[in-house]
Amino acid sequence: MGTEKLYDLSTVASIGGGDPAFVKKMAQLFIDTMPKNFDDMNVALQSNDWVSVGKLAHKMKATIDSMAIVSIQQDIRTLEQNGKNSQSIESIPSLVERITSVLKQCIADLKSEFGI
Repeated sequence: MGTEKLYDLSTVASIGGGDPAFVKKMAQLFIDTMPKNFDDMNVALQSNDWVSVGKLAHKMKATIDSMAIVSIQQDIRTLEQNGKNSQSIESIPSLVERITSVLKQCIADLKSEFGI
């Protein structure tokens, strides 16, 4: 029984002209850079620095879109807007937790898929 992947690398593959080495390199880049982004986001969250949370969400949005991590595409946009405007701040911690959880699972799955 296979589980659905949380991401889809077809966009990344098409950008790289179908080159498997390019796709693996992009997966490695995601694995290397994304933890710092969500760690920084959690630090900003602990400081109630909503604007920084919004900026980090904005920074992560393109990567989430290119990796087609559809389960959190709306969450990252909501987080970006709520952070930038310091609105609905009561929803921010659960959004950060959900996004972080999904990204950690994506990292684990990518490591498994590419043997990294």
